[in-house]
Formats: sequence, structure tokens, C-alpha cells
Amino acid sequence: MLMGLTALSLPLAGCGSTPPPPPEGPEITYSYLPQLRLNVARIEIDERTPNAGSGDAGRLLRPTPAEAVRVMGRDRVTAFGTTGVARFIVTRAAILQERLPRQSGLFAADPGERLAGTLACRLEILGENDRRMGFAEASVSRTAGTESTNAMRERTAIGLLRRMTFDLNTEFEFQVRRALRDWLVEGERAAPPPPGGVVRESL
Repeated sequence: MLMGLTALSLPLAGCGSTPPPPPEGPEITYSYLPQLRLNVARIEIDERTPNAGSGDAGRLLRPTPAEAVRVMGRDRVTAFGTTGVARFIVTRAAILQERLPRQSGLFAADPGERLAGTLACRLEILGENDRRMGFAEASVSRTAGTESTNAMRERTAIGLLRRMTFDLNTEFEFQVRRALRDWLVEGERAAPPPPGGVVRESL
């Protein structure tokens, strides 16, 4: 997948007081992919970041997991209609450090730790008075074992986020095309919005 991702040199396990340096290299992008054109007047990207909880190893990456998901929303979805709003929301974005359970026995080695990542988002179609007309949701989860060193944790977190963003982009397009197919514009002109009722399909 053609995207760049940089990380900080600060240890992921700590909360240093030094401001993070600017990211180096190309920024993450999905602009080379075809956009999903929706029959709405505008796209709103919710800038709120969900609370990842303690042990979040993704908070010092640049972009962070939540920022990477929002980039996907901005690049993949575009407005191609005259009424209504589509709102893109990051519902989960975290890469958590987890200690693996120690094995029994006197000479059992330290099992180390793993990183457990989850990315999730929702795209809502809103009509008058913010009435929800339909929505699509996508989520992915992955884990990766890593040694308990800052350098290894950082490299593992970068690779994990890259794989998850690739997976989420694929799942997101599939869910939008399935759950919001009546709102997609495939030709050169938007059709009238589908009548009333919330459109929902299970994941």
C-alpha cells in the first residue's frame, strides 16, 4: 500500500514532556484510490479521538491511529449531491501493550509482550434535523508479538498500524458499498435520495 508512516524516537512506554518532533517522510494517503461518491451535499469528519485507555503504544506514532483513520475518511469519501450530510466518525483507534502470561516452572523464560491493535469507524448519512438515514461500520483487529524494548516496540507498532490501515480501508469500502449502496453515485449525476427509513446491514 502506497503510504508513509513515521514514528517518534521517544519510548512508547513513557510520557515524555518534550514535544514530539514533526513527522519525516511522506504522509499517509489514500488519494491514489478511487473516491466513494455519496449523494450528499457535504462530508463532515468528526475530529474527536476516542479514549484508548492506558498502555496505548499508538499515541506517539505520527500519524496516530486515530489520525490515520481520519485521513482515510477524508481521502476515500466525497460529496456528490445537493442535500444531506455524511458524517465520518472514528469509533476506536488504539494499539495497546499487553504482557503475555508467564509460563509455570522454575526456569520458564519471560514470555514478553504483544501489541493489540483495533481500528473502527462509522459513516452516517444524515437528513433533516440530523435524522440518520443510513450508516456503515467497519472495524479490524490485529496483534503482534514484540520484545520489551523501545526500539522493537516502535517498529512493531508501525508495522501493525500499516497492516491495520490497509485492512480497514478494504473493509470500509466493502461495508459502504453494501450498507449504503443506495447513496453511492456511480455515474456522472446524483440520483434523488432514497426514501425515508434507516438503512442498516449487519457486519
